[in-house]
Amino acid sequence: MRLLFKEYTLNEAAVDAISADAQDYLNKLNAERRSIQKIRLTVEEILLNIMEHYGKGMTISVGFGKQFGRHMFRLRYTEEPFNPTKKSDNPLAEEVMRALGVFPAWSCRGKTNTVSLVLADRPKRSMLFYITLAVVAAVILGILGNFIPESVRLAVNDAVLSPLSDCFLGLLNIFAGIMILLTICNGILGMGDSATLGRTGKSIIVRFVGISFAVSAFSAVSVLPFVNLNYSAGGQGSDSAFKQISQMFFDIIPKNIIDPFKTGNTFHIIVIAVFIGCALLAVGERGSRMRALIEDASAVFQQIVSTICALVPLFVFSMLLQLIWSGKIRILVSVIKPIILIAVLVIILVVLLLIIYSIRLKCPPMLLMKKVMPAFLVAFTSASSVSAFQIGMETCESKFGINKSLTSFAYPLGAVVYMPASVIYFTVLVCTFAETYQIATNVPWFILAVIITTLITIAMPPIPGGDILCYTVLFSSLGIPSEAIILATAVGILLDHLDTGVNVMLLIFRLTSDAKRLDNLDKKILLSE
Repeated sequence: MRLLFKEYTLNEAAVDAISADAQDYLNKLNAERRSIQKIRLTVEEILLNIMEHYGKGMTISVGFGKQFGRHMFRLRYTEEPFNPTKKSDNPLAEEVMRALGVFPAWSCRGKTNTVSLVLADRPKRSMLFYITLAVVAAVILGILGNFIPESVRLAVNDAVLSPLSDCFLGLLNIFAGIMILLTICNGILGMGDSATLGRTGKSIIVRFVGISFAVSAFSAVSVLPFVNLNYSAGGQGSDSAFKQISQMFFDIIPKNIIDPFKTGNTFHIIVIAVFIGCALLAVGERGSRMRALIEDASAVFQQIVSTICALVPLFVFSMLLQLIWSGKIRILVSVIKPIILIAVLVIILVVLLLIIYSIRLKCPPMLLMKKVMPAFLVAFTSASSVSAFQIGMETCESKFGINKSLTSFAYPLGAVVYMPASVIYFTVLVCTFAETYQIATNVPWFILAVIITTLITIAMPPIPGGDILCYTVLFSSLGIPSEAIILATAVGILLDHLDTGVNVMLLIFRLTSDAKRLDNLDKKILLSE
């Protein structure tokens, strides 16, 4: 279905008519009343901003309809470039919210200005549903394989299953390095943009990242007593730990800019991204064209990766069926340990931080839990931070008393970069899988694991199946075979809901603590029942 456009002469009556059309369209979709009201106000604000900038009487084209499976509102006008969606007080938050699909997008080619707003995402089942179907289908065919001659099974495996999984991993590997480069560059540029918010923005970003590194290091140390790792290849050799660490840091500089992408060396790609991002910050406005190119390229490659990740259920089916037919299905038992360790560490982290924040905020821990519970439950039941986005913002303001200006900047940023439960998840996975596959480990290996798991968590694209990209990068960087991806997927199916819910909960607690530190907290609201 294409978008159907209608032309209007912009004035107060046209603003009312277009806003009413948006409301009628959403009513037909049976959207939530709160969502309808919010989108109508957004449409009105965009139109009023245009009218205020250009004046009345200009011609605008307004379209409603479905495109690429999404219900859209699109507005076009031919004038000198003007962004009616921009709010200069928090530019970085706008970019994050736009990436999450909860903020209108503006673009301009020549003099044709276009504003797009997603009214409703494609009505589709979750990725978990399709992965579950893939698992069921693989198990059924795996059982039926007992009645199929071994020669036939081998032929199907060699001609279909193995090439299928290799093709999927190959596609991810093609774009994974570039995706990481662009994401890290964008993150560094975003930190530079936060200068418009003064020390507040920078301090919050630094704390988000610093806590994530601390959580990863805590997880790695905590899991060591419970895993039997292989230290035979350099982990406990004649070289001192100091020499190993020193050598690792001298090796972080790539020999050239091409090899890291050819070999998939994530650490070197991160170093290149840091150099590029910092250089662009240093040159300021002279690098504006390249910055815009990086932003556009990031959006393009995120769409490419999103399309590839739509094939995740097919990949899970082929990998699981290969495991069953090859008699390696018992390896799935190894996921029990990481599931238990992750769940326990996440609970310990929640309890520990709840006590710390309760003391710091001088607020009873049960009251904090009561206030955060609605946002937690939405995130937990949906396993989607985007679904919990609106209620999370409202919880920060109406139940915890965080100043609206701080919430509007820090919450959308934190929803993308502050995911302590996910950091635990990835760190424990790589440590336990290193035991499962007897990967040679040493001190530099653990340092590298902490760095990469933290940065990968921050750089994880907010798309269904984006965790598969993270698995691919993590495992290839730390010497874990790609076969472990199917094990990681099994763990993810069971822990995704807990992971998402805890991330939202801890983000709200973190912002409340920052609000108190910055004197942006209404204590009466926080302490009210």
